[in-house]
Amino acid sequence: MESKTESTPTKGFVQVYKSTDSVPCEPWFAPADAEVAYPFTTDEPDGSLKMPKYDWANRRWFETDSATTGQALVSINQTVQDLSKKVADGQVSQEAINQQIGSLASILSAAAVAQDAGSDKSEKAEEGGNK
Repeated sequence: MESKTESTPTKGFVQVYKSTDSVPCEPWFAPADAEVAYPFTTDEPDGSLKMPKYDWANRRWFETDSATTGQALVSINQTVQDLSKKVADGQVSQEAINQQIGSLASILSAAAVAQDAGSDKSEKAEEGGNK
């Protein structure tokens, strides 16, 4: 039996997802022949995200749940500490740890930029609504 995805028409409809500052992720159905545009996307959020929101600039979903982000930071911190200990013990070269830290920093930067962009949009929307 074939499973249906968001791009497979279901009785003339496809599943799309609405993502705005006020509605981070909400599933909808659209006519199969409709043009899908902002604030809707056919990109399905990753099931591992607890509170997904769509990053329109980079065309990807990201996590907005601060508890999940905090847990990720704790995990990254532990990884850096473990790598630092291995370098001190001579088990890993300094070059290898620098590569690992670079990878972790780029992941954190991407998450911070995405969250900052989302909060900037929220602030601008609130300012616009208060005029």
